[in-house]
Amino acid sequence: MRSLFSVVPFERKNPFQSIGTRIAIIIVLTIVVFVGATGIISYQISKNLLVKEVSSAYLETASQTSQKLDFLFNSFDKMQLQMMVDKELKDTITEMLSQQNDPNEYARLSETLDTLLQSYMFSDSYISSIEVLQTDGTVIPTKSGLLATQNYGKEDWFKSIMGKSGQSVWISSNLNGNRNTNRTITLGRLIAGEGMAEGYCVILIDIDLAAIKEQVENVHMGEGGSIQVLGPQNTIIYSKAVSEIGKTSSIRIPTDKESNGSSTFLSEDRNEQVVTAKSKENGWYTVGIIPVKEMLKDTRKIYEATLWLLLGAFILSIVIGWIIARMIGQPLKKLRELMKEGADGNLQVRTRAKPTDEIGQVGVSFDEMMQHLTELVHNTDKSAVEMMGMADELAHVSLNTEETAKEIASATSDIAKGGEGLASDAERGRELSLQSKRQTETLVIASQEMGSLAGDVHQSSQTGTDYMRELIGKTKDMEERIDTITAKVHQLQESTQSISNVLVILTQLTKHTNILSLNATIEAARAGSAGNGFKVVANEIRLLAEQSKRSIETVGQITESIELGISETAQVLDAARPIFMEQISSVKKADTLFNQVGGQMSQLIHHLVSVNGSILELEESQQTLSEAMLGVSAISEQSLATSEEVASLSNEQLHISNGLVDLSKKLQILSSILKESLSRFSI
Repeated sequence: MRSLFSVVPFERKNPFQSIGTRIAIIIVLTIVVFVGATGIISYQISKNLLVKEVSSAYLETASQTSQKLDFLFNSFDKMQLQMMVDKELKDTITEMLSQQNDPNEYARLSETLDTLLQSYMFSDSYISSIEVLQTDGTVIPTKSGLLATQNYGKEDWFKSIMGKSGQSVWISSNLNGNRNTNRTITLGRLIAGEGMAEGYCVILIDIDLAAIKEQVENVHMGEGGSIQVLGPQNTIIYSKAVSEIGKTSSIRIPTDKESNGSSTFLSEDRNEQVVTAKSKENGWYTVGIIPVKEMLKDTRKIYEATLWLLLGAFILSIVIGWIIARMIGQPLKKLRELMKEGADGNLQVRTRAKPTDEIGQVGVSFDEMMQHLTELVHNTDKSAVEMMGMADELAHVSLNTEETAKEIASATSDIAKGGEGLASDAERGRELSLQSKRQTETLVIASQEMGSLAGDVHQSSQTGTDYMRELIGKTKDMEERIDTITAKVHQLQESTQSISNVLVILTQLTKHTNILSLNATIEAARAGSAGNGFKVVANEIRLLAEQSKRSIETVGQITESIELGISETAQVLDAARPIFMEQISSVKKADTLFNQVGGQMSQLIHHLVSVNGSILELEESQQTLSEAMLGVSAISEQSLATSEEVASLSNEQLHISNGLVDLSKKLQILSSILKESLSRFSI
């Protein structure tokens, strides 16, 4: 019977199976994943926005540089147009062509031409030389010209000039035969005088490459960046790296962007951002090359801040998860230990909780349950003690009855052997029969009282069983309701926690946006007028960040208040469900105990019924024996027959007495078992 009340010990479970640990892990994963995703998205958005804005700024710089070069090119183009309308220049050249056979006149006209050309050269210090060629490509020798005296009619550049019919042609490199030691670009045009249908000469203006250098050298494309001027076939006309001039550029302008005035694109290896601006004067490209790494150096701070924020969020989530696990685990652990003590038999345990919240109400319900169990066990124990006393009394009476039956059997045996002393023996037998009758009546009364006590104990056990079943039903109903409330509160808690995390991240992003806008303002200031547009964008970003910060702080205060209330409610509800499961387990064990007590009492009642039947039979035998003994006194001649009958009845009485003794021993055993079962409870 001891195994029926054994308690299964609490096993130490895997900590990851704990509801507190699971909640902590979910919080950690949610915060880390959300912060990481938000940081990556913010970094990508910031990077793309910065690339776009910086590219726009550098594109504006390239466009302005191209416009400055156009102004330079246009000034030389206007000089040639001025030459076209210069009547003295026209007359001098045409007369020289007609006086080629007169050396003296040709020399005089050559001096005049030199004077005119020198005046044009002195008007701009970047003009290295001015050549005059006949329409067939023959050079007209002058002091201002450095082109070797020969015929250039078959040169591609000369054919291009003649094919343009008076429009300017730009040549991107030094001409073959040009004695200029410096790198130059050349502007050529077929000159036609006023009122003339055809040109009379070709004038070439050699311009020192320093003219382009002066316009470009102070233009910066960021640290590690470069600027180039590209001509036809992607040839580098100018670069700060002198060794690159004249070579083919590694930058390939996409075909779909060649017709655009300005464009921006990534290089083929995607490591450089390229901005281009096309000249309206000669179609040359001003190309800015900016390393992508340099453009994104400011976003590195955002990336590092995101990593630190992710690390901080991870640490914070671990701390929050640990606190929540502690808040849930401690009350449950305490209640579990109290229930374990109650299951071990200590009915004096109490939570002493106050019904201020759901956990307190569960504690109060536990205390009430233990109080009812204490009272029930106390009453059962009291009844068991009384029943054990009655069993002892019944055993004593049974033993007396057995002894009496033995004496009656001995007396009747003596009667059967002879008739001597029959009257005295019959009288003595009568007295013994009366004494046995009185003892039998006492035994009947004791048996009835024992049956009444057994019925009361059985009724108490049945009442306890019904009460425990009702308590189990109510506890399950309360558990279902708390599960529903807990699920909804957890959903609300996760939502408010997500809002709080988003607000923290948005606050950090606002701070970084302010820093980014400040950096952008500084860069715009460095760029001067070229950065005005960027400066306006940076100022708008700063204003938007400040407004976002104020809104986030307001929403954060409201969310904090809501989250506090929800967190407290969730903690209480989460702790309630495991407590109810433990309570149901304890109640089921108590219900099993009452069922066992009820079954044992049913057996006891059954045995008492058998005892009552035996006692009634014994009473009838005693009555018969008394009548027989009276008959012996009246009819002595029938003494032998009567003695035999009495002997038979005595043997039957002895048999019944033996059965009554056995039933008394069984009753004592059942009483001892019941007492031992109840002794494990401490009340």
